[in-house]
Amino acid sequence: MPRPHTFLRYQLNRSKARNFANATLARLPTKWKHATGGLPDFTHIRFEAINGAALDAYQTWESSCFSWEEVVPWKAKELMYFDLSIWLDRELCGLCFANPNHSRLRMRIVRLESKPGGAHPLRGYIAPLALMAVEHYVQIVGSKAIEIQEPLAGAIPAYEKLGFTFDASGRLAKEIGSA
Repeated sequence: MPRPHTFLRYQLNRSKARNFANATLARLPTKWKHATGGLPDFTHIRFEAINGAALDAYQTWESSCFSWEEVVPWKAKELMYFDLSIWLDRELCGLCFANPNHSRLRMRIVRLESKPGGAHPLRGYIAPLALMAVEHYVQIVGSKAIEIQEPLAGAIPAYEKLGFTFDASGRLAKEIGSA
């Protein structure tokens, strides 16, 4: 059983990474031009843990690629996990779960999903927003890279636009510089 202070340390690290991501958003221009012509207001985005509210909101999604309920037991097994729900006002727009590899040098994004259907206001922004938060966490815990575990074939071009490349081992990864 892990010592309580170790659990608390990682819980604080997750919270700190989400807070840093929120602060990073606050420093950005209020609106970015959206791919479909709309202008989402980033002042209303918030990063939170995958909690009961996120899982309840996820249940309303149609045709989700993943079963996000599985994250609950994963959180009990791995102390250094990073979980993220991305909200715009009261709408859950994306979810992300990452954990380190055994050496802890790479943080693996196990699941990353945007709300299916394409009608939500952050369409096209979920991956960059999630990666911003994961990068903050990677820097806090001292990992050196982010890896996309088993990327969906259709998502690979989007990850490549975000700086990911296939390494010599065939993993889709991105090196992260130290803070």
